[in-house]
Amino acid sequence: MTDTHPTSQKLTTQSNLRMQSRINDQDSYLEWPADGLESVPNCPVCGSDNRELLHKGLTDRVFFCAPGEWSLYKCTSCASAYLDPRPTTDTISLAYHRYFTHNEAPSYSSLSFVEKLRQRVANGIRNHRYGTRIYPASHLGILAASLMPNSRALIDAGMRHLPKVTAKNRLLDLGCGNGKFLLRARTAGWNVVGVDLDPKAVEATCRQGLDVRLGGVETLDPSIEQFDVITLAHVIEHIHHPVEVLQTCYRLLNTDGFLWIDTPNIASEGHRLFGADWLHLDPPRHLVLFTLESLCSALSSAGFTQIEPQPYRTL
Repeated sequence: MTDTHPTSQKLTTQSNLRMQSRINDQDSYLEWPADGLESVPNCPVCGSDNRELLHKGLTDRVFFCAPGEWSLYKCTSCASAYLDPRPTTDTISLAYHRYFTHNEAPSYSSLSFVEKLRQRVANGIRNHRYGTRIYPASHLGILAASLMPNSRALIDAGMRHLPKVTAKNRLLDLGCGNGKFLLRARTAGWNVVGVDLDPKAVEATCRQGLDVRLGGVETLDPSIEQFDVITLAHVIEHIHHPVEVLQTCYRLLNTDGFLWIDTPNIASEGHRLFGADWLHLDPPRHLVLFTLESLCSALSSAGFTQIEPQPYRTL
């Protein structure tokens, strides 16, 4: 049966390559609690049990705070990758006690001269293209937008390709972290709501006057709240049951609303080049990694139509 719900969806897949020097942390050498693991015999994306081992012995090489070694399997049916075993929902917080979303975004006054200049130009682009009112800003941003298409593409992705507001439209950001994006969207006229599982992140965003709730998408009731845009920036890969979350997002969207997703691409050039050393594997925080095709298939099965990839690359 084909669902003709007119809701559209925009997504980006990327291969961000970041380098970080290792620090000493004994947590990286401990074992994950044995009673805090669960088996994943079937692909969380398509449900198939056909798979092959992709990488084994993976460790936390990004924040160096999650104990244990991890095995990543590739589904031979849809080509997604997933951890097995993986942390349970009750113990996954062990991997986040030094996660970056705990912190508020740095203030403008704390930036270096070059960082301030870049921000002024970027704010000029955002104000021109998205109707934001972010200051300080430079009118040079309008010129820069035409002369530097790659930088403009990154700013567009950072603004999540939002349309300009024509009414008091509602936006939901799942996994909103420190609320940096919500603040930008609010200056463009959006009525913003955020949810996050991290109580420290929620506390930080609420101090900025934002409507942010502690929990996941299941804390929202589609019969009570509806949204015109839902965004997930590097969130879907952290979720135990991603297809169920996509189905809930579908029910939370108004007619003609859209879902925007940004997530690492397991079929990317970065993974092909670096293999088990690719930082976007990020075990055990990244539970599921999609290909463009498997993500589009999951979205279609959740009811979404008019799927429009918005690819970009960052180094």
